[in-house]
Amino acid sequence: MIMTAAELKAQRWVSIIMECKTSGLSVPQWCNEHGINEKQYWYYHRKLRNHLAQEVGNHIDILPATLPSSDVTFQELKKPIRHGSAHIQLGNHQIEINEDISDELKNRKDLRHLDIITIDGSDAKDLDDAVYVEKTEEGYKLFVSIADVSYYVRENTELDTEALKRGNSIYLVDRVIPMLPRKLSNNLCSLNPNEDKLTFTVEMDLDKKGKVVRNDFYKSVIKSKYRMTYENVNTILEKNDESEEYRNLYDKYRKIHEMLKNMLELSKIIRNNKKRRGSIDFELPEIKVVLDENKAVKDIVLRSRGEAERIIEDFMVIANETVAEKLFWEEIPAIYRVHEDPDKAKVQALNETLIKFGYSLKGLEEIHPGKFQNIIERTTGLPEGYLIHKLILRAMQRARYANKNLGHFGLASKYYLHFTSPIRRYSDLIVHRMLGRSIEKFMNEKEKAKYGANFEAIASSISRTERVADKLEEDSVKIKLIEYMQDKIGQVYIARLSGMNKNKIFMELENHIEVVYNVTTARDNFIYDEENFKIVDKRNNESYTMGSTMKVSIVSASYAKMEIEVIPYVEERVKIDETEEE
Repeated sequence: MIMTAAELKAQRWVSIIMECKTSGLSVPQWCNEHGINEKQYWYYHRKLRNHLAQEVGNHIDILPATLPSSDVTFQELKKPIRHGSAHIQLGNHQIEINEDISDELKNRKDLRHLDIITIDGSDAKDLDDAVYVEKTEEGYKLFVSIADVSYYVRENTELDTEALKRGNSIYLVDRVIPMLPRKLSNNLCSLNPNEDKLTFTVEMDLDKKGKVVRNDFYKSVIKSKYRMTYENVNTILEKNDESEEYRNLYDKYRKIHEMLKNMLELSKIIRNNKKRRGSIDFELPEIKVVLDENKAVKDIVLRSRGEAERIIEDFMVIANETVAEKLFWEEIPAIYRVHEDPDKAKVQALNETLIKFGYSLKGLEEIHPGKFQNIIERTTGLPEGYLIHKLILRAMQRARYANKNLGHFGLASKYYLHFTSPIRRYSDLIVHRMLGRSIEKFMNEKEKAKYGANFEAIASSISRTERVADKLEEDSVKIKLIEYMQDKIGQVYIARLSGMNKNKIFMELENHIEVVYNVTTARDNFIYDEENFKIVDKRNNESYTMGSTMKVSIVSASYAKMEIEVIPYVEERVKIDETEEE
């Protein structure tokens, strides 16, 4: 996305303001030292605060480097006009949302008797998927029930228009900028436990090999029995049966213990099927920033990906594939999630790099995802693995939305779309509407043509908003990491080399924070050997390659550069001058 001059200026002033706030100096002192007009500083300080005040609250600790595309905010009215309804102020529009679903229940399949559950992160508030599994003589029966957002957000309404404009929810470190009003995302639509909720269900019968042999699609009503977390499910499935932690959770969730074991069985079967067909599975570490009550960084941890996370991932993928295949063969217009084959020139360049590490992609005339997965599996856990996985990722095309089914290279899927997260993705809301029309069996050729034409523009729009959201989320993490490292200038850490290019050496500290060593501005005696992917200490000819560790010193943590810079640390030697004996 090309930024306007105003957006670029706003981004510059966000950086300036953050530099000043973290400098430890007063505003007049900092402005004087950096040649910044103090009146301009306060003008942009007020302007930027006002821009986001309603959306993120009056207390703004950080501002993303790129501002959200929509400046329209949702505001729930404190005094509803009518009992049983919620009212949302959207710009100049007042939107009424009916909270009473009793009349709708008779139109839906009742699944409230099932021990259906949600499994999400402990801090999640918008619970949009629930699952249930039972073992059968033929294999397994899997229910994936997704919040029916389309019931509340009707086509071509003011709320629908704003959701399309936003395209998706944005998950920053310290806040969420939702696609929908929180009254919907965290309340009415969220599949909170022990509440009647309207859903869209994909019911699948799978044989013992994990093949879907029968499916059904219908609108439903559920009542989630438990709000499970990834942490708790992982403890139940992975911890020693004798541990106190396991026993406490087993006693609490005894009723669904057998189902969780069946879920794990089915998940592994689905996962093995994906592996056999060549699906690419990156295991790149992802940082999670833990904040305290004052929104300051309390801890830096790596996001764990245990069996619970994989179960949900596997179930959502197969549900998305099943819906995509149905809409494709029925020729119902839809928005697909597509991941096209990588560019051949990029693959050739990647292969030349891989050869330097002793690996090779065989038979480049035919590009298959399984070839990349093979390299990933061979290099996982090796010193050079992290770099190689990132290089493979960069060689891939970026996934996007399209109104045509073009397949998904990374998943090795012929049919794929997003159906399982309509609370936070507009694409999924579109798919729900089209699936509903498919079930009703009422869509003529004229309507199909109209929707197909509209979906091309919508797919382009939400692909753009997704890129904006990704950048915002990435910058949000970087800002907090920079904030965390501001008072650690001069400190020495052990760093592991994780990536290189001709300008920068990328390293990872013991606390998982990525830092950079700028080769071009180096103030030491290290040089970069591009041909052999290593840096060399010219004084002793010692080499450092991927996975090597070295001592580094923090020299800056800059909001302007959006990076934490280090230099290799050299022990200072005290020179002792010997005096001549008289």
